[in-house]
Amino acid sequence: MKWYRSGNPFKTGAILNYPQEMLEIEKIEKFKFLTEKDKTVLLYEINKTDYIYGLGETLGTLNKRGKKYRLYAADDPNHTPEKESLYGSHPFVIVDGINPFGFLIDYPGEIIFDVGYENKNILKIEFEKEDFDIFIFETNIKKDIIKEFLELTGKPHIFPKWAFGFQQSRWSYPDKEAINKVASNFREKDIPCDAIYMDIDYMDNFKIFTFNDKSFEDFENFAKDIYSKGFKLVPIIDPGVKIEKNYYMYEEGVKNNYFCKKETGEDFIAAIWPGLSHFPDFMQEETRKWWGEKYEIFTRLGINSFWNDMNEPSIFFTDRTAGELMGMVQNVLANKDKEINPLEIQQKMMTLSNNVQDYKNMYHEDDEGNKINHHEIHNLYGHNMLKSSADGLSKLMPEKRHFLLTRSSYIGTHRYGTLWMGDNMSWWEHMIVNIRMLQSLNMCGYFYTGADIGGFGCNASPELVIRWMQLGIFSPLYRNHSAWGTRNQEPWAFDEDTENIMKNTLKIRYSLITYAYSEYMKSVKNSKTFITPLFMEYNTARAKETEDQFLYGDSIMVTPIYIQNAKGRYVHLPEDKWLFCLMKSNEEKQAKIYESGDHYINVEMEEIPFFIKENSLVPFNESMNYVGEKEITEITVLGFVTDKAFYEIYDDEGTDTKYAENYSKLKIEVRKKDEEFLFSVNKEDFGDYESKIKIIHFEIYDEKNILHTHKIEI
Repeated sequence: MKWYRSGNPFKTGAILNYPQEMLEIEKIEKFKFLTEKDKTVLLYEINKTDYIYGLGETLGTLNKRGKKYRLYAADDPNHTPEKESLYGSHPFVIVDGINPFGFLIDYPGEIIFDVGYENKNILKIEFEKEDFDIFIFETNIKKDIIKEFLELTGKPHIFPKWAFGFQQSRWSYPDKEAINKVASNFREKDIPCDAIYMDIDYMDNFKIFTFNDKSFEDFENFAKDIYSKGFKLVPIIDPGVKIEKNYYMYEEGVKNNYFCKKETGEDFIAAIWPGLSHFPDFMQEETRKWWGEKYEIFTRLGINSFWNDMNEPSIFFTDRTAGELMGMVQNVLANKDKEINPLEIQQKMMTLSNNVQDYKNMYHEDDEGNKINHHEIHNLYGHNMLKSSADGLSKLMPEKRHFLLTRSSYIGTHRYGTLWMGDNMSWWEHMIVNIRMLQSLNMCGYFYTGADIGGFGCNASPELVIRWMQLGIFSPLYRNHSAWGTRNQEPWAFDEDTENIMKNTLKIRYSLITYAYSEYMKSVKNSKTFITPLFMEYNTARAKETEDQFLYGDSIMVTPIYIQNAKGRYVHLPEDKWLFCLMKSNEEKQAKIYESGDHYINVEMEEIPFFIKENSLVPFNESMNYVGEKEITEITVLGFVTDKAFYEIYDDEGTDTKYAENYSKLKIEVRKKDEEFLFSVNKEDFGDYESKIKIIHFEIYDEKNILHTHKIEI
């Protein structure tokens, strides 16, 4: 790894462990460094055989060639193909060619990546300022690039085990009666679920860190009742603080100078959900501490799961943008300005929200008293908000793991929580976006992530939600979320047949909790992606071009159906033999051996297709209504073994922070000798935790597709 510095970079906090040696940017290899007018530029000559991967939360294909990307956090709910920006900035790239390498840029302002768009042979990276760090990972082993990246930026956050269960959300469940009804439906219909989200309506007039006493009367007892049924509540938290006399957040923020400023020193004002509001200045340690302490109104009720939204920060409008628009409208209505075309007014309306000039009019002050223009560090706002949330929760509930989602993020945000993929749509096209982004975000350290299952905006068909729920089995974050005014997407919202399919789908997800949790924890420990693109494991052109399949942990390859009315799909099976699994439910499954190559598989609506790699094992546990409802004492190990296979089940208490001290390992080995199989299990308990698994059933297929069963009592 080599570290190059240009100018005097802002200390973002993204890098935890700097290399010992820093080199001047003029000495950089692989790139040409130059200045163009008011911009600083890096150029890389793209080889014909190069595949360009990475950039985290961006649209387009997994291979980023042929498109321009603008890393500047943007609240844009219309994720159409031409869009250059989404909510985060993740300037980490892997160039996979004759001599693979990776690079990370630490720069909190706007970055333009032109990946062969203007010139198909050139990767051009543009900065407004000359101040940045770039780290080049020169190992040509792609897995080691990820390891070196995580050595710099830190390992992903450890989530509570329940986070691998299903989570139900909607904008909005407007009162406690609606949430109680959702909770009752899940339990009465025997459909698994672990969490229910609360959108902005739980607040008093959208004021952050308040409760609506009318629609959520006696919130404390309401929360206790929901938790007693095995659910977690996940409230939304926005950064905007309403300007309102006697509102404690506003009064404290003004008194203690906690808000972002205008250049004149007055508090910056913008309109968002509560109306005219101020934004906390998360660059200041005191502001972060103040903000983190406010979570106490939730933690005293046992709630330590939250959803940070609107933190790019999103701006609906300011007095500047609204004033300019109103002036134009009034002049046209009064017939004073005949030169203004009504089309200009419409175009002006489109620039009201998230206007770059508004960000340029906003200022921070660091702990040394230095004034910093927000535009220059724009991509850090959501990152620092999440850090303040995480730090606060760690102090308020030091022995418990927290669950934090954020919409806006930066490199290193994965240490505190994770992101979800923002306001997607109920479009089939957004399922493939989901599949690709799972892979690219995992490369950037977001091992636990996911999209809104079923799509957030627009109306979803039953088929779309079914297929998306089936994909969600293999998405670490498994949250169904939909927008106000759209069709409901809960499992029972359509018809009886759809409900039954989604119920079986969810039960399959819950039977894979042991596998998912084990694979996640081992991925974090070993700095190896949890969701892995095929190109990371197989160095063939066909694998590099396959973007609609991925590895889920070490044993499973996911091959989802994501095209409307499709009753099958083509799959690429690299190198090894594979066991094709087709599941309707935990009780109904088919298995068949496939050789490597390209195959067409038939898949009916109620069936979930996936493959198990040769000489690999997958543990299945008994399904449950929510994680932790009952102890797991029996598992069934499904596998495909032609020689020998090994699997290690990791387990711990699931909610505390002592997972590195108190845990268990169950080491399972299956060996093939002639036509027989030999089975062994070795249990190791560490600290105060003891595995509860007592019985292991084996269902092992050989290369002739013959099933061999066995049972071991521990």
